[in-house]
Amino acid sequence: MARPPSLTDTRARQASGYRDAAVARPTEKPEKPEMPEKPDIPAMDPAIAVVIPTFNRPGRCAEALAALACQTLPPAAFEVVVVDDCSTEDTIGALAPLEATLPYRLQLLRTTSNRGPGHARNVGWRATTAPFVAFTDDDCLPEPGWLEAALKHLQAHPDVGVAQGQTRAPDGVDVRQLQGWYVWRVVPEATPYFDACNVFYRRQALERTGGFDDEIGWWPSFGWPGATPVAWGEDTAAAWAVVDDGWARGFVADAVVVHEVEQRGLRWHVKYGYLDRVIVALAVAHPGYRREAFWRPWAYRREDAAFVLAVAGLLGAIRWRPAAVAVAPYLWLRRPSIRKPNFVPTCLGYVAVDVARAAGRLSAAVKYRTFVL
Repeated sequence: MARPPSLTDTRARQASGYRDAAVARPTEKPEKPEMPEKPDIPAMDPAIAVVIPTFNRPGRCAEALAALACQTLPPAAFEVVVVDDCSTEDTIGALAPLEATLPYRLQLLRTTSNRGPGHARNVGWRATTAPFVAFTDDDCLPEPGWLEAALKHLQAHPDVGVAQGQTRAPDGVDVRQLQGWYVWRVVPEATPYFDACNVFYRRQALERTGGFDDEIGWWPSFGWPGATPVAWGEDTAAAWAVVDDGWARGFVADAVVVHEVEQRGLRWHVKYGYLDRVIVALAVAHPGYRREAFWRPWAYRREDAAFVLAVAGLLGAIRWRPAAVAVAPYLWLRRPSIRKPNFVPTCLGYVAVDVARAAGRLSAAVKYRTFVL
């Protein structure tokens, strides 16, 4: 997915700071400390490459690169490709000094225009010749055994073209207790979505299917200055293309990444909700996705069907008041906890998001001539 600038850091940690103090200054100018030399890397082709798309988050990306330096897989066995999706910040300049200190090969690339994470990932995997490619995001921290576990799985199962890893929230964060408009990823088992924050491909499979869709679900702006870009579905489409091509799929429980939790705000969620239209395109192109991801063949979620029923009930109540009872299932399914702060604004926010979801899906249903609520 294209990734927006960092907002609220919800990890269980404290930010460090400093304070000016009156200290004795030396009379002579101290010598400039020498940068550590980059460790020697044996000349060998990497067994696996890591691709990280990034946009305006050099600090977080640097943390991901540091986490990759702690992998149990020998540094000579992998390389890392960071693709800056035409950030407005000097991301490449900020990351370049790290290359001298990291134990693995690092490529820093930049796209000529901001075209979303799908395009950036394609640039990344095509810049390497490794037989396997791992994808993660700039707001993720791979755990030490991440690459080794994935590589063993792919090497042991030559029929697997795509495999998911396990994604969890930071220590101390219970996503069920979050209050507000947060974005998080928790993937404890295989899903039909193949989130690109933690997924692995056989290069041959990517070459056969063409990789990621550059356009699907990419919405860089929403009509206001500094709008957060949104991407949805490009990772799901890429994986299902591989599955439809006849490759097996896998899940590697020991390949774990920690995904950041961020508060994005209601407007971002409304925008993301409208991109539910991508669900319809995916369902038409990949029937297997529809069978696994949809609540019913004609409805993605129970809440979606309940929302349409509620709207129909309210319209019907204009002429026949008992029709208003059709709102009840929606109110039950979408009710937030009464203990949450801002209970009424939260309820109204849910309605706004569901209106955007319904509008996106229905417009796509007309475009693709299929019935999806």
